[in-house]
Amino acid sequence: MLFMLSLALLGGICATAIHWMAPVHRTMDLIVPPTISALYAGLVIALTRRPQWTVGIARIALVAGGLALAAPAWLYTLQATLTPGTLLVDTLPPVSSLFVVFLVMLMIFVPGRLAFVLAALGWTTIALPVLVYLLFHREEMWSARGTDLLMAYGPVSIMAVVLLPVQRGLAGKIRRLSTERRRMEMLLHRDPLTGAQSRLLGERRLREALGRDAPAGVIMLDLDRFKAINDTYGHPVGDRVLQAVASGCKELLRGDECISRWGGEEFMALVPEIDASGLSQVAERLRSAIAGLAVAPVQAVTASFGVTMIEPDDTLDTVLQRADRALYRAKEQGGNRVEAAHGQ
Repeated sequence: MLFMLSLALLGGICATAIHWMAPVHRTMDLIVPPTISALYAGLVIALTRRPQWTVGIARIALVAGGLALAAPAWLYTLQATLTPGTLLVDTLPPVSSLFVVFLVMLMIFVPGRLAFVLAALGWTTIALPVLVYLLFHREEMWSARGTDLLMAYGPVSIMAVVLLPVQRGLAGKIRRLSTERRRMEMLLHRDPLTGAQSRLLGERRLREALGRDAPAGVIMLDLDRFKAINDTYGHPVGDRVLQAVASGCKELLRGDECISRWGGEEFMALVPEIDASGLSQVAERLRSAIAGLAVAPVQAVTASFGVTMIEPDDTLDTVLQRADRALYRAKEQGGNRVEAAHGQ
């Protein structure tokens, strides 16, 4: 709104200067442009100081713009009709382009059907008198200025009123499609139950880490005796356990570290820029945090961990297989422990 008001103010200042420099001075041309310029300057100041007044300022600007365009249209049309030898094409100020701008502002700042009603009212009070006059004065209508007025007040103004809502509708549809696309991407990238990253995104991040020449490690964790939790307390409690585990792990991981739900009660964490000792320490912190979770009525929640560093010649399968073997060793030794892959 501030941008549009500034443009309108600039247009009013230019119109004022043009009319003052013109060889023939007409009273209305010397009054309306500076008056509307002063009003728009005041609205710009008001908008910068009171942004919450935007709607009211927009309405004042539109009403003032409509009156500023309607006054010369009626005055000079009546003058040309009643005064022999006076031609409308010679006396009407160059406001036809401003009328199109006025319609565009209406369609932008006024919502829904009201915009069409006000556009029709504006066309009736501003454009119609000029068009009726030209139809009854064919010699003026077919002059260069007459055809320009005929196009601006006729087809061009109608196109502005029709095409702008179409454009607005297309823009709204594009925004909705973009929102839907983001929602679908979120569904693909986020596990809906736990909020952790999906396996699809986890695999993508792991492939990216495999392609980088930088140290990184993988932590696989699996909840101990999770089937017994589901069987004893029911799946809703099991879901709460999974949510608590995912939330607790995310709180302990840095921003460049990610955790993905790998399937069922299994999670995978990718830790970049770390060595083998640091990787085991991260896994131990996660193990301790899970063991300290309180999810009523479950008495204890624990998890087994397998960790491995990414080797230079690793593939997605080889690094996951090493982490899985370490995880199974942790399970075989009673769970609630961290096991590193052999050689680390």
